Amino acid sequence: MKINLLSFITSYTILSIYFYLVPLLIPMNDLLRFLYLLSFFPVAQLLAKKLFGRGLESYGLIFFNGWYKNLGIGLSIGFIGWSLLYGVRIIIGEYTVIGTKSFTDSLIVLIMICAGFLIGSLISDMIVRGLVYHHFGNRVSFGMLVLISIILYALDDIWLEGLTVSNFIFSVCLGTSLAYAFYKTHSIWANTGLHAGLNIAYGLFFGVTGNVGDGIIQFEITNSNLFFSPWLSSLFALLLFMMIYMVRNWFVKYSVTENHTTTQAEFKESQIPLSP
Repeated sequence: MKINLLSFITSYTILSIYFYLVPLLIPMNDLLRFLYLLSFFPVAQLLAKKLFGRGLESYGLIFFNGWYKNLGIGLSIGFIGWSLLYGVRIIIGEYTVIGTKSFTDSLIVLIMICAGFLIGSLISDMIVRGLVYHHFGNRVSFGMLVLISIILYALDDIWLEGLTVSNFIFSVCLGTSLAYAFYKTHSIWANTGLHAGLNIAYGLFFGVTGNVGDGIIQFEITNSNLFFSPWLSSLFALLLFMMIYMVRNWFVKYSVTENHTTTQAEFKESQIPLSP
């Protein structure tokens, strides 16, 4: 267990530095950033081989029969949920839509959003959840697994967005939804689909840079005096959890012990006990 813990900490630290810190130290244009994101996978593969004697499956990246279905379901839930969030922000007057970019510019931005956020979400989930679940899934309780992954996700979000009470609560709510999606499938795809879907919806408004005006939809942000406005993201993160729970039987679960895939209805207990 001590060796495994040391390997986990080493892998998590190296990959986190590579993914989060390197872009801050080295200026990159869009092409260089895209190539840099792709370079993460051979680095992660080499690290997994050295530390664990396995490849990218050490991070939950397993191409089993049905992975694309889980990805598609997660992507749909994430995109719909976050589109509803921005729709509410428009309705309450927090966002005022001015227009959209031209067709050509919109197409370029859309490609950048889909490619950038899909790869970025996959990498983030490999580090924060895949690594945790596939190295401690049969060693600690489910509650501890969720707690570790939520803490790591919250730290990840704090690094990117800063520490505030509302942002911390949002990170916990969204982290719980993402952790549950991983738990129900024993693989990364539903979780990554959910993560990428909400990020793509975000990108329509803010682009890949996170700045107003860089997305396809051009809008202005106005101050909202509504008391619940700062908590909307947290509420919709909980809505995502409810949506995942409602369609939980649609997912295909990867079974390590039986070495094949099963639907939720067919699945028998494996490394991690099923939730109600």
